[in-house]
Amino acid sequence: MTQEKRHLILATIVMVLAFAGYAAVKTALFPQMSIITSHLITTAVVGLMTMVIVRYVIKRQTHLLEEQARSNERLREALAAAERNGNLLRSIVASADEGLVITDRDSRVLLVNSAAWRLLELREQSTTGRLIDISRDPQVHHAFASVLETGDRAEARVEVWAGYGKRILRLQAAPLRLGGSQVDGVVGAFIDITQLERLERIRQEFLANVSHELRTPLTSIAAYIETLLNGGIDDPDNSLRFLSTVQRNVARMRDLVNDISELSAIEAGAVRLTLTQVPLRQVVEEVFAGLAPRCKKQRVRLRNETAEACRITADRRRLEQILTNLVDNAIKFNRPDGEVVVATATSDDGAHLLIKVRDTGPGIPAEHLTRVFERFYRVDKARSRDLGGTGLGLAIVKHIVQAHKGNLTIESVLQKGTTVRVLLPSTKPTQEVQTSDFSSQRELLS
Repeated sequence: MTQEKRHLILATIVMVLAFAGYAAVKTALFPQMSIITSHLITTAVVGLMTMVIVRYVIKRQTHLLEEQARSNERLREALAAAERNGNLLRSIVASADEGLVITDRDSRVLLVNSAAWRLLELREQSTTGRLIDISRDPQVHHAFASVLETGDRAEARVEVWAGYGKRILRLQAAPLRLGGSQVDGVVGAFIDITQLERLERIRQEFLANVSHELRTPLTSIAAYIETLLNGGIDDPDNSLRFLSTVQRNVARMRDLVNDISELSAIEAGAVRLTLTQVPLRQVVEEVFAGLAPRCKKQRVRLRNETAEACRITADRRRLEQILTNLVDNAIKFNRPDGEVVVATATSDDGAHLLIKVRDTGPGIPAEHLTRVFERFYRVDKARSRDLGGTGLGLAIVKHIVQAHKGNLTIESVLQKGTTVRVLLPSTKPTQEVQTSDFSSQRELLS
């Protein structure tokens, strides 16, 4: 029985007792009262008592309605706050880059965000089911089970094979406690570390390549110096040949160190560009003049097909560096009596200029084309070293082109030749001279 019902019953009993008391008092005090007068007085008393009771009931009901209205308002505010918190939580979970998978103690899935569906290559976006429906990787299940058993965090490395290759994920599993110290479930965060592992592998390969590239000339220098010190210096013919070899290896090491320093400076954003309108044909002629001795030695012809009026927005010194590296490669890996051509074309919108460096060499196999701009990558390692290459020239070219907000591509046909295309802006800079750093171009070559 509710409190209000008890109040009404008590009020009714009080009214009945009061009426009975009134009747008893009336009979005792006024026994000779006429029936009509008695009825009139009784009706008045009953009406008065009814008014009191009605007033009490109305007051109580009004109070109840006000209390209910206040409760409803508090409930609406609580529901609105809960909805806002729910929307905030859903927004945070949905926008997180980490894939989130939350399970209960029985490994039933409570929540899976969109990032988890993407990272784990799941097909049906449904939060029903069990953990085994999310992943069958034993590392995942071991990590979740360890958290449930020990209550401590756990980590695992997960490999997912996607349509475009392998993806590496780091799983960080933590206990879910809804109240108290009991573990009520597991919160698993999947973080994509594919890029980090790739960069770490590139770093290790870079160190190994640098060590190898330096070890070879150092070994040669040490061997020849030892021979000279052990009496070879008394043989004029051989001593000159040995010293010439030492000089050649020292030059190779110097070039390697310079290229490493240049590439490191570019990637660190320590090199700046001064953009101006550069006459391209003149720059190409200067590059050809500097490489003329190598052309004569390799028996390669140079042809400049750039227009006299062709101008391009670039840092002149860096543009020379781009063309020198590309033309030098085209000469080194050409055929005897071959040809290197530098030509240009304008994009359809007129905002970019395409520079093409074409050779008539043996070409590059298709499987190497995607990697030729990597540091130290060589198609023919032995021939590249014999010709004096450091393996860093094309990597430097790629970074410089990207710093100019340009694009670099390559295509090759075996036994016919290779063409490198450099797309650079041809519009005038907003100021006669402006600077632009490399900080946005620090991505390591893939």
